[in-house]
Amino acid sequence: MKRTYWLYGTAVTIGIVMWAGISMVSGKREAFDSALYYQLGIPVICFASALLGFAEPHKPWRWGALPFCGQFFWLLFTQGPGNLLPLGVIAFSILSLPSIISARIGAFVRRRRAT
Repeated sequence: MKRTYWLYGTAVTIGIVMWAGISMVSGKREAFDSALYYQLGIPVICFASALLGFAEPHKPWRWGALPFCGQFFWLLFTQGPGNLLPLGVIAFSILSLPSIISARIGAFVRRRRAT
């Protein structure tokens, strides 16, 4: 059980670090306003989600969704809810789809390897 909590923390932290780092490097207020977010941030999150899915293959979708939950809460913490909050929820939901698929692939590889 403790291991799962570490994985949750890792997934959320990866999302926050990507968001904050890309915002800082690009000078954009929101990371997804920068091309660097799509060129570097999303692939790194997908790779990390695949590794987490491999490490814990039970319910792998959570490893793809948690980094974006972390980003969402970091955005709320640093900038407040704003009037486009519902649009932000939709955007993060759509952006999380590739990493959810990556996490499922990681879990699939782990299960195939076990048999």
